[in-house]
Amino acid sequence: MTRPRGGDRAGDLSATRTQRTLRDTLHEIPVDALVPAGWRVGTEVVQFEDRLPADGVTLGHDDYPRDLVISDAGADGDEALVVHERDRVAGRRTVVADVPATGDDREELAAALRAASRMAARIETGVSGESTVDQADPSVSLSSDDDRRVNFY
Repeated sequence: MTRPRGGDRAGDLSATRTQRTLRDTLHEIPVDALVPAGWRVGTEVVQFEDRLPADGVTLGHDDYPRDLVISDAGADGDEALVVHERDRVAGRRTVVADVPATGDDREELAAALRAASRMAARIETGVSGESTVDQADPSVSLSSDDDRRVNFY
C-alpha cells in the first residue's frame, strides 16, 4: 500500500490561512467613544442577497425598531464597508452609508462606526444632522458606567 504524497492528502490544510474579521478589528478601536450612549454594539453573521454569509457589526437600541448593520457584504467597487439601516418591523435593509477602502481595517471600521452613529442620532431625533459622537474622548474604555455596552456573540 502506497502512502499519498503531501499535496495529494485529503483534508490537507497547508493552503489554509487565518482570516481577520470585523470582530477582531472591533476589539482594537475605542468603540464607546464612537457610539452614542444607549446604543448596543454587537456582532453577528449577516447575509445579503445571494452572497456568502459575512461578519457584521450591529448597533441597536431597545427604544427603536431599527438597527444599523456594518458589513463588507453588499460593498461594491472601492467600498470596504457598507452601513445598512435594518427595519426590524418591516424586515428590510437600506444602505445609508459606505466607507471607501483605505487598506487600514481599523480606520475603515472606525469610519463606519462614525457613519452608523450619525444615523443612530438621526433615528433618535427623527431628523438628519451631524451627531456629536465624533467629538467624544477616544480614550474612553468599553467598561464605562453609562448605558453603552458592547456585546460579542
